[in-house]
Amino acid sequence: MHVWLVIFVSAVVLPAQSLRTFGIGLSSQWLYPNESEIFNYTLSTRSSWGVMTHFWVTGDPAIDLSTFSYYIDGESVPSIEFVSYMVAGAGFNDQTAPWGTTWMGKGAKGGAWYNNFRVPFQKSIRITGRLPPGIIDRKMIWIIVRGTENLTTSFHGFQLPPNARLTLHKIENKTYEPFAWVRLVDVPTGEGLLLSHSLAVTSGNLEFLEGCYHAYPDYAQAFPGVIIATGTEDYFDSAFYFNGGQFRFEVSGFTHFRQVSNNTLEWSAYRMHDVDPIFFDNGFRFEWRNGDVVDERGFKCIVYQDGNPIGSPTTSVVTSYAWVYTW
Repeated sequence: MHVWLVIFVSAVVLPAQSLRTFGIGLSSQWLYPNESEIFNYTLSTRSSWGVMTHFWVTGDPAIDLSTFSYYIDGESVPSIEFVSYMVAGAGFNDQTAPWGTTWMGKGAKGGAWYNNFRVPFQKSIRITGRLPPGIIDRKMIWIIVRGTENLTTSFHGFQLPPNARLTLHKIENKTYEPFAWVRLVDVPTGEGLLLSHSLAVTSGNLEFLEGCYHAYPDYAQAFPGVIIATGTEDYFDSAFYFNGGQFRFEVSGFTHFRQVSNNTLEWSAYRMHDVDPIFFDNGFRFEWRNGDVVDERGFKCIVYQDGNPIGSPTTSVVTSYAWVYTW
């Protein structure tokens, strides 16, 4: 007797996503001191979401210092508002060029800043720009913004939920005393991930670089949380106060250093987290310290207050950009 085993294979054909690219390129246009609209787009009826995929800008030198805002789904206060040079993680309008990564860079001696962070929205996106304070006359601008409807966003095995929102958490030119804690991200509730962080510091010496980074994937988590880095240069994938010099890698970069005077210096760097996203599931805090201390055994990053100072960090003026997805 023969027994025949018949296997039926069922093929399910999924409908192709309805992908449509949108955007605008403006050539030899004007940017004004007052906020003006650059681009406005509402999703077509066939689409569930959209995502901005590209930003590029150049023009008059004032464009390097200009501010651009993304108003998502009709919001009155923009979730994302950045200055041209900081969107590429190049503090102090550093003009080193050309350089670039998958995500950001600068392609010319003047201007040509670009950024490819994915900015999702559910209904509409409105993008505006304005010149820096003190500029009273219009200035020439070239700008490109682009996106695609129904395009998914994935980071090395993780796909963003369709309702994800990207928000830029900013600190701009705020002064911190030695050993002060700097809260870079404050999300009281919800889930999400940290995509990118850029830091620009003016200080009296480099000893602010002793500062550790701490993440709290549960908002109420006790200190020290997750110790992300045992020093500032460690976080940006260098060591020993960046003694190898400046670099601009895919995952991190040391983008600016200038000794302004005997007691003042400028420094900036960026770090991407697309290959090692920092996830959270019950709110999120992300903190850095202006210099740091050790305990009686000489261990670092585990003393919240008091402790033994490492060197003599000074007052620092800090600008920080932290790009965070929430859902």
